[in-house]
Amino acid sequence: MRALPQNSEETGCKICIFNEKRRTQNEGHPKWFVLGVGQVIKGLDIAMMDMCPGEKRKVIIPPSFAYGKEGYAEGKIPPDATLIFEIELYAVTKGPRSIETFKQIDMDNDRQLSKTEINNYLKREFEKDEKPRDQSYQNAVLEDIFKKNDHDGDGFISSKEYNVYQHDEL
Repeated sequence: MRALPQNSEETGCKICIFNEKRRTQNEGHPKWFVLGVGQVIKGLDIAMMDMCPGEKRKVIIPPSFAYGKEGYAEGKIPPDATLIFEIELYAVTKGPRSIETFKQIDMDNDRQLSKTEINNYLKREFEKDEKPRDQSYQNAVLEDIFKKNDHDGDGFISSKEYNVYQHDEL
């Protein structure tokens, strides 16, 4: 059985982007990002959710799921552009989790993460990345996080459930 990318999992893929006037292609190493947390446009989050490693897809993403009326990168992607992506998914892995991030989220220092703490963290991250999300999207991400990480069903994510790794200084 092949692993399928889910929210909060890191994916490595090669992506070519087409628009009416140009084609871009990332050469060399795959681009790694986490699905479902706003690191890529919403259309890619949706298009890649059920891909398998080794699979290739060509997807058409309308402006409403891409860069919309604003465009991107000082005109490199014009406003209201429909994007065509050729995607090759190389791998799906669990994204790394650090004790530092856990401590940032754990505002009351009780060594467990509540829905309120994670919701506040998601809101800050979305704002920091300048990718505002509507509340329904944020709620869906929050529910997905708890579904996959709250193994004992107590409504909190412990450091063990969070699966943290310690960062060793050199």
